Amino acid sequence: MKVAEVSGGGLSLVDGTFLAADAVIWNAGFTVPELARNSLLAVDASGRIVVDNTQRSVSDPAVYAVGDAATVPGPGGRELRMACATGTPMAVTAADAIVARLTGRTPRKHKFQYMAQNVSLGRRDGLFQFVRADDTSRSIIFTGRPAAWVKERIVRYAAMRSQRLNGPYPRVRRREPAHLHSD
Repeated sequence: MKVAEVSGGGLSLVDGTFLAADAVIWNAGFTVPELARNSLLAVDASGRIVVDNTQRSVSDPAVYAVGDAATVPGPGGRELRMACATGTPMAVTAADAIVARLTGRTPRKHKFQYMAQNVSLGRRDGLFQFVRADDTSRSIIFTGRPAAWVKERIVRYAAMRSQRLNGPYPRVRRREPAHLHSD
């Protein structure tokens, strides 16, 4: 049943039913921007651009799509879930494929496998579950502070790695036009 409204006292469903609650944890999921659907590219039922395993659109070879805007088959033929853990590898695959094609080489196919799902529920609580390569659940789960600690380490590592690769600030070079120089 679809939720029409979330309030401090519970949920109102579209059929008019009200579900009272002392606390509501709301996870609405992801939505895909209309840009892909409106672009006339091949999209899936959710509006994500259908790409091959090099992140290139199956309907327009000049277009590459990554992250939540793209749907690509992963291990076992299951599509990769919308997550930061999939967006970066997809971007690397696309960049490598573009460079390979521009230099006359055959691009490597996207090879990806999951290891875990991790959800932070604040600084002191979370959930960490190991998964198989195809993203199906395994029975190894831990919760609470240990799971929150792992999530914090993952976020810090990603931030540190990004800063090491890109520097603390975006690289912008400003050059004055030559005619402004007086020698």
